[in-house]
Amino acid sequence: MASYATWWGRGVVCLLGALPLLAGAAADGRQQGKVDLLRIGSSGSLNGDKTDDKEKSALATLKSFIKDETGLNNEIVEQKDWQELTDKLAKGQVHVGVYQGYEFAWAQEKHPELRPLALAINVHRYPTAHVVTNVKNKSKDFAGLQGQSFSIPVSAPRFLRFFVERQTEKAGKTPEAFFAKVTRPKEVDVALDDVVDGVVNAMVVDRAALEAFKQEKPARFKKLKEVMHSGPTPPPIVAYYGKYLDDATRERFRTGLLSSNKKETGKQMLEFFGLTHFEPVPNDFAKLLADTRKTYPPSEAKTK
Repeated sequence: MASYATWWGRGVVCLLGALPLLAGAAADGRQQGKVDLLRIGSSGSLNGDKTDDKEKSALATLKSFIKDETGLNNEIVEQKDWQELTDKLAKGQVHVGVYQGYEFAWAQEKHPELRPLALAINVHRYPTAHVVTNVKNKSKDFAGLQGQSFSIPVSAPRFLRFFVERQTEKAGKTPEAFFAKVTRPKEVDVALDDVVDGVVNAMVVDRAALEAFKQEKPARFKKLKEVMHSGPTPPPIVAYYGKYLDDATRERFRTGLLSSNKKETGKQMLEFFGLTHFEPVPNDFAKLLADTRKTYPPSEAKTK
């Protein structure tokens, strides 16, 4: 299941390996020109697994890949949150931003000039979250899992943790208070095996990883039961702020990342970061963003 590890936050920035040139305007509004240092901002950790070795290894590999492919020195900076990332994009302090899909929905509502360049895909265009238990578990819905043990894999997409948090908020609790225990196994397939074996009562998993488990371990998959799933959600998004990328550069950028799965080096990076390909923005994307804002409005604490 290596290709479905879904290190999404890290994965979306690998598109930069296909970038031939990036131009940007200085924050004070001077004429656009070629940048000497490519600044990449993310709304959170680029790696679901925060262990130092994996974090350092992933970032070193990515920076080297970008340098080899583009000739550009680069820096990858984790911002405090999606609001700080949006502010720096709007000021031209970073050239490209990497958002979780739901974060982009919130940010674009306040900043219409923030635009999606491409979607980072792992098998399915619009991922869904699935909460599963052992077939012997008597719980029929999410509420019925209160007081049980629950697993949120470290390597799972960030939107899964977000989804669980929004479900437990309905009971006025955090996941740690809602469940008897929250475990964080490193790999998704290990977590699924734990649910099958009764080591943990339930877990959250994305559609791509659940389908991979079904294909690889069909007998064990039959011992799982789904108690709920989310609707379609926006995948991680690579974005830019309208006035800081000229049309020609933006099109070269877009073309390069969309064809990354057709190049050997691009395929290697996609596999390493748990992605299958990049897609252009589809016609129904604006509606999905609007639906996302209704289903998952930003909390007051995040919008002040």
